[in-house]
Amino acid sequence: MSIRNALIPTLAAATLLAACSSEPTIQTGDDAETIMGGTLAKVDNTAVDLAYVDPAGNYDRYDRVWIVPLDVDNIEIIQPKANASMVNRYNTEWELTDADKEKLQKEFADSMTKELTSKGDFEVADGPGDDVIKVEAMITAIAPSGPKDDTASRGIGRSVVITEGSGAMAIAIMLADGDSGEVLAVIKDTRNSTNANWGINNSVTNLAEVRRNFNAWSAQIHRGLVGLRALAENQ
Repeated sequence: MSIRNALIPTLAAATLLAACSSEPTIQTGDDAETIMGGTLAKVDNTAVDLAYVDPAGNYDRYDRVWIVPLDVDNIEIIQPKANASMVNRYNTEWELTDADKEKLQKEFADSMTKELTSKGDFEVADGPGDDVIKVEAMITAIAPSGPKDDTASRGIGRSVVITEGSGAMAIAIMLADGDSGEVLAVIKDTRNSTNANWGINNSVTNLAEVRRNFNAWSAQIHRGLVGLRALAENQ
């Protein structure tokens, strides 16, 4: 099952959850909110917008992770709001080039690989296996806070642009058994830097924000997998 088929129908209709400092708890019992035929239960008190996991998954069997290339084929670009001066000075239509998409894929793979392997909890696999859990993700939306830093948008002089943060990025992630393809968890989250301090908006600062987003999501996946593995070992 592809991430698009597994995630989009479910997540598009879901209500986003606020981040919470309490411990994540998987809903149980007859009143548990479930998806995918009842196999995945909603996780409360998560630090992401939305999470469902299979509470019966045999997570202690997974020692390796298969990081599938980030899906960047269907990203919604939410164009930055233009003020009067921006309309006169900039082409505000923000588009991702093939080079941009390749950079996103590389940054995601680098971040996920580093986070999941740095503490020795997992090794990286290059394909299926009975001890492999597959991590499949797609960027669903990007909302830049300023015009793109290229000559088409900002001109040859590349004017200095000041914005409140770099914008927002939304992701959907699926974890699946690396052998059977059985879906074990689905996650959706949005990270927003528009409430950050005002500062220069350019390709360097935007890439730094992308890395922070990917590092945060990678750390959340790492913590979640370690927690699920510990839960399975104690059952």
